[in-house]
Amino acid sequence: MKGWQFNKKEGESFPDEMAWALFCTVEPKRMDSSLPFYYDESIFRFTNGEETFYFKISPSYHEFEVNIKNRDGDLLYYQLLRTVGKVEILEDRRDHGELLIVMTEDRKRTVTTIELMVRPRFRVLIKEHDM
Repeated sequence: MKGWQFNKKEGESFPDEMAWALFCTVEPKRMDSSLPFYYDESIFRFTNGEETFYFKISPSYHEFEVNIKNRDGDLLYYQLLRTVGKVEILEDRRDHGELLIVMTEDRKRTVTTIELMVRPRFRVLIKEHDM
């Protein structure tokens, strides 16, 4: 897995709708499609063959909800993140998909990063970094 680089400030704080649709391999379910993607709430449900993923994304509110279940429907991982400053797609290939979620909003001492792999299998790595 790759890591957080503190000098990364350029670019958008969240990928756009097309990037999410390509990464998740599905179109989102939008709360209000008349709003721009950044101001809307979008839900992506997809699978990698072993696990089922549910992402609820609200970029303007800095929120990202992650819910991952195994084949039997048992919960493997759940997290509701409310201080997301940036989400970056690190890898988006058929055989490897990985996100970097950076939580910087309302933080004074540390930055928390979450490296979330969805392909080929689910894996998560959570780190805290001094600011």
